[in-house]
Amino acid sequence: MFYKLIILFYEALKATNNYKLRGILSITSIALGIIGVTIVSGSINGARLKIYNLLGEFGSNSILIIGGSQTMGIFKRLKSLTFADAEAIKEAFPQIYITAPMDRRGSLTVSYKNNHIQTNIMGSTENYAVAWNTSISTGSDITITDVKNFKKICLLGSYTKEKLFGESNPLNNYILINNFYCRVTGVLEEKGVSSHGHNINDRIVIPITTLSRFITGEYIYVNVIKVRIEDPRLLDTMEKSIKNFLRMRHNLANGEEDDFLMISPNEILKFFITIAGSMILFLSIITLLSIIVGGFVVANLFLISVQDRISEIGIRRTFGAKKIDIFMQFIFEILILSISGGLFGFIIGIFVAHFLKASELFEIKISPIIFALVIISTILISIIFGFAPARKAANVDPIKAVRTE
Repeated sequence: MFYKLIILFYEALKATNNYKLRGILSITSIALGIIGVTIVSGSINGARLKIYNLLGEFGSNSILIIGGSQTMGIFKRLKSLTFADAEAIKEAFPQIYITAPMDRRGSLTVSYKNNHIQTNIMGSTENYAVAWNTSISTGSDITITDVKNFKKICLLGSYTKEKLFGESNPLNNYILINNFYCRVTGVLEEKGVSSHGHNINDRIVIPITTLSRFITGEYIYVNVIKVRIEDPRLLDTMEKSIKNFLRMRHNLANGEEDDFLMISPNEILKFFITIAGSMILFLSIITLLSIIVGGFVVANLFLISVQDRISEIGIRRTFGAKKIDIFMQFIFEILILSISGGLFGFIIGIFVAHFLKASELFEIKISPIIFALVIISTILISIIFGFAPARKAANVDPIKAVRTE
């Protein structure tokens, strides 16, 4: 049934002289393919920038060690890293200049005057900003004195600061965290949404000892340990050495599964390449199919046009036009329509890209290189799919053509 409808539509189009309709159909079919080219190219560009930004935020010389077994069984510990592990790593490897254990509690109530929010409380050692490759936009970082003396001080994420204080200066004001008051000593610089989609600016950072004493009651285990190495070129070697060191400290036998997970820039790069590659491959296949379908539509429309314009071709040949002139005329016409469809598709693609970016479905970055790619794509479509109609027009017998009404 569907096939018969296509045949009827084709015959109806063949019987009409409505060149305007054919032009619109040609431009639309090309535009659909170019929208795909724009989105796929923007996705590739956006994924690349996302990877570089994430690696920059994580730190090219950093290793993140996460506690807990990768396969959680009934007898597996959710926490396996300790404060003692962090100290031992720092003492064992002089190439490491920062070892920062960290713990957290989520969805705690925080208040300032009449403002109440639920947010994440992070516990960290001194130099939090350096360890986690961020900056303090105003105020000062956690110090070793704050950690040793269980100081009730805190750093606010930019989102948390906005919710509690608005445009007011939060420094040296006290906020209520759970059941104790904490003095604000700094505000963290604003960062984007994390790879998991949550707002990393929605947090409060306090000394890890303060977190242990007043919130968690945990003095042995930590969630993660962040390690930074002086020479990034030693990253792979240090990762293996730290892994072996922790396995030895945790008395893990040969063949026994690690009770921790190590993440380095290499793992992040592999992960994003895999995810971005799968997404881009899927979009590329859809785009390629759209371009092929659009190209065939244009080719068929111009094959119909050749039949309708036989008299015109015959008259041109009679007045001295050569085969190459007729051939180039049709190629030029297809090129004009393809470029028009390409520009239209590119504009629509930009709007679609902004929508996808705003909805956080994809990270898309449109650049001038993508515009050049669109133009090249339309030229290739014109040459590949316009060759058959142009050759058919060039090979029309001029004597028969002038006799055709």
